[in-house]
Amino acid sequence: MEKSVPSAKKKFSIRDIMTIAAMMVICFIIMMVMSSLTLPFPLVYLYGSAGIDGFICAVFFLVAANRVNKHGLLFAWAGIYGLIQGVMGYMFLFPYFLAVGLIAELSMLGKDTYPLRTRIGWTINCVGNFVGCAVPLWWAWDSYTAMALESGFTSETLEMQMAMVTSPALMLLGAAITAVLTFLGTLFGQRLLRKHFQKAGIVG
Repeated sequence: MEKSVPSAKKKFSIRDIMTIAAMMVICFIIMMVMSSLTLPFPLVYLYGSAGIDGFICAVFFLVAANRVNKHGLLFAWAGIYGLIQGVMGYMFLFPYFLAVGLIAELSMLGKDTYPLRTRIGWTINCVGNFVGCAVPLWWAWDSYTAMALESGFTSETLEMQMAMVTSPALMLLGAAITAVLTFLGTLFGQRLLRKHFQKAGIVG
């Protein structure tokens, strides 16, 4: 799994696009399932769900990273996620996630230690997802509240969410939890890929 740094000159092939799409579909399903499982537990949902998603989905991101092995993967990943959010009614999140993807890509520039840079890039992406959950509240609290209540949120959860997004300390706590869980997920995912996915021929 100690692969070379991906080439910025290579363009995505049809196979690359299909790989990214497949891994993103799996991750999106996981995120929806985890959201429904953690929603009854407001503290876990607000402070832990992004990190749990980052931990589990790290495996599938690493599969895509190893099969594609090109710069632009995280930018495309974040951009598609932002587009999905836009389709769901939060189009103002699309440029936000493009920025997250760009920062994550910049963190991976360099000639050495590609596995570490991949972990850092994925961690930045997932911390961006956590902060992105707060953007609708900062941008359009009233419309977000209406949509949240329709999707199963309780008033208690919304009150806790508002307290979180208006407190820099609580936002930093959530970001730190997300970063730790996500980074651990990349370590676990890398080990899993070496032990099982390589033997199955899924990754090189």
